[in-house]
Amino acid sequence: MERARAVVLVEGKSDVTFLRHAAKTLKDSGHLPSNLEEKGIVPILVGGCGSIKHWVTLNLADDLGLPWCVFLDSDIGGTVEQVAAIEKRKVEVESAGRAFYSTRKREIENYICPEMIFDQTGVRVVFTDTCDAKKLIGQALRVSANDVLDQLWPRMSASQILLRSTYRDGDQDKSEIQDLLRNILALID
Repeated sequence: MERARAVVLVEGKSDVTFLRHAAKTLKDSGHLPSNLEEKGIVPILVGGCGSIKHWVTLNLADDLGLPWCVFLDSDIGGTVEQVAAIEKRKVEVESAGRAFYSTRKREIENYICPEMIFDQTGVRVVFTDTCDAKKLIGQALRVSANDVLDQLWPRMSASQILLRSTYRDGDQDKSEIQDLLRNILALID
């Protein structure tokens, strides 16, 4: 933390892996100007969506004296309560004048490339953008759902990251993860 110049509040350890690998891989392939470490941006685990509220209402994030933002799964496709909780956190964070980012897909595991899984493991897994990909991939590979991202995401190439995060905005294709990381990197100017 002594080298931190900004922080990103995230739910868990897999989010750290997700952001760091994506930033490093996209930087190394020329799609980003720098990665998180080079900018001094540190993801901090807060232990779940509900804990974000305390970081905001108790001014814990502000007390760090650093620029900060929040990145969470959207939980789209989950329960009504899960989706409502994310929206509530968004309002709290933005009311504090800070940036809030959430995935366009249900969770970070939904960005893992099914073709990469097959190439690496020989196992075919089919999942949508809004299903519980973590659970489906974990069952198919016989690993804990909580270990899916940490085991597979570091194998993702820049082209796979861009492909799996492409979305249509009007008449343009955009990369959600590239845009997210550009915004996070902009915490430090």
